[in-house]
Amino acid sequence: MNSAYVYLQLYRMFDSNTPIPADCGKLCSAACCSGDDAGMFLFPGEIEVYKLLRPEGFRIELSDLEYKDGSETRKTPILFCEGKCDRYVRPLACRIFPLTPVLDDDGRISIIVDPRAKRVCPLAKTMYIDEFDSGFVRAVRRSFLLLSKNRHVRAFLDEYTRYINEFNRFFR
Repeated sequence: MNSAYVYLQLYRMFDSNTPIPADCGKLCSAACCSGDDAGMFLFPGEIEVYKLLRPEGFRIELSDLEYKDGSETRKTPILFCEGKCDRYVRPLACRIFPLTPVLDDDGRISIIVDPRAKRVCPLAKTMYIDEFDSGFVRAVRRSFLLLSKNRHVRAFLDEYTRYINEFNRFFR
């Protein structure tokens, strides 16, 4: 699988699909793009996009989030920006913010409001999933239904779901 190509195609789904039909960054002065810890996880294979495009203003580090992929343990890359970027080179996690994928108890993809977003995003603090633009939610769901067919992404989502569930304990 050419993962850079797959991600670039998925990115296009979010050129016109956004959480609400307005620039939500104006509500919070783009809080999700500021701060020293304003990084976003890269999903498995997504790092290939940044090796290909080499956009300025980004740095990639390995996070502490590890997942088992077969017999290997992998660290999840995290992309940091300088607070402003070309909208078309944002990673998938930025494009779907403040939503995130998790696996339900039956192993199916579920899209939820990211509990980590609730400390910075007015939408995450005040809206339920069914209040977001329905086209946006469908695009997020379709993206991860496709990505979850890849065994590396599936392995990541298993651990990522546990990670997100730890945050959810504090926001119920």
